[in-house]
Amino acid sequence: MSNAMFGLDVEGFPELVRKIQELSEDRGKRREILGLLRSTAGATVRAAKAAAPVSSRRHTARKRIISPGNLKKSIGTITGRKGKSAENPTVYVGPRVRGTNDGWYGHMVEAGHNVYRKGFKRSRKAGAARNVSGARKRVEGSFYMKRAFEQTRGQVTAESEKKVARYIQRRIDALSR
Repeated sequence: MSNAMFGLDVEGFPELVRKIQELSEDRGKRREILGLLRSTAGATVRAAKAAAPVSSRRHTARKRIISPGNLKKSIGTITGRKGKSAENPTVYVGPRVRGTNDGWYGHMVEAGHNVYRKGFKRSRKAGAARNVSGARKRVEGSFYMKRAFEQTRGQVTAESEKKVARYIQRRIDALSR
């Protein structure tokens, strides 16, 4: 590529463009980047497991027995498959639900929930979402995931940037041979 206006002559530029385009069409790229993202998300998983509350005894919810520490065991990485995650590799950290994991109630522990006497009865007043009629009390949230995110936000981003940059450089080096 030459540019007469600035008097620049860059050798090998079209070849570099071609190699970067080949890199974008690599089929193993998504799998490789997901692995890198999972490894960098490990710090957030450890912080979330440390911050997750543990019940002092077994309890029942929706006709299921929930043992102490169940939420902590279910926290891990979740691979995004829908929406924009189908195009761009995405990894989430949170309570998992599928397979042997049973963290379906993690969002209620995070943000809080109402405890009911005789089922749910919707109140039609404005702003009545927190104190629904029939609710005995409001259990406040513990925000364990929010705390874990705030603890590891900077290091996960910097670490993942470094790992992805190293991966791209490796792929460019492999294509240049």
